[in-house]
Amino acid sequence: MPLAGLADIAAEQWGLVTTAQAEATGTSRKSVGRFAQTGLLERLAQGVYRVTGAPSDPLDDLRAAWLGLDPSRTAGDRLRDALPEVVSHRSAAVLHGLGDLAADRHEFTVSGRRQSRRLDVRFHKATLVSTDWTIVDGLPCTTITRTVTDLAATHTDGGHLAGVVRDALTVRHVDVDELAAAISPYAARYGARHRDGEALLSRLLQESGVPAAIQRTVDLVNDTHRVPARRAS
Repeated sequence: MPLAGLADIAAEQWGLVTTAQAEATGTSRKSVGRFAQTGLLERLAQGVYRVTGAPSDPLDDLRAAWLGLDPSRTAGDRLRDALPEVVSHRSAAVLHGLGDLAADRHEFTVSGRRQSRRLDVRFHKATLVSTDWTIVDGLPCTTITRTVTDLAATHTDGGHLAGVVRDALTVRHVDVDELAAAISPYAARYGARHRDGEALLSRLLQESGVPAAIQRTVDLVNDTHRVPARRAS
């Protein structure tokens, strides 16, 4: 039965399957439409379906959008690429559980020029290296540090960026020095001294209402950086 082949594919990618993948198993578009009409498949997006009985998940819309970027290939095949389309920016912040940003569009970083017919998909062009992304809940996603950097680079307002930074440090325990260095190019944009990432972190943590103990840790890092090196005797 054709549906069994679709279920096998869906079992490896969150219960989801695309029309293009179905056609690769010999299931016609007409059959896919019939499965949807009879309730065997549930349409999530253009050309992307969830097999009925597979549990729904808050990430289904994002996963469906990602599958739709290269619908003929399975998730497993794409994750073996050196650089797949990577969830980034606000979508990455939501995937990491950082802050309270509204991700009304699905954002992805890609290495070349891309377009989508979907109004809720946005592409960012950049060449990522292997240390810029990781796998989160089965999706390729920019690391927390890269996510914060991308948000700063795209002028995310200070209040929302502060919430993301707060969670990055207090919940996800990102290294303070690493994060400060990464966001230093954007310090002046948010009212800190030019290229002073430590001062920007302190400013954002204060704005987010972070506990005083964490603020003192960041201040200690700042003070350490400002101590002049002792001259050898």
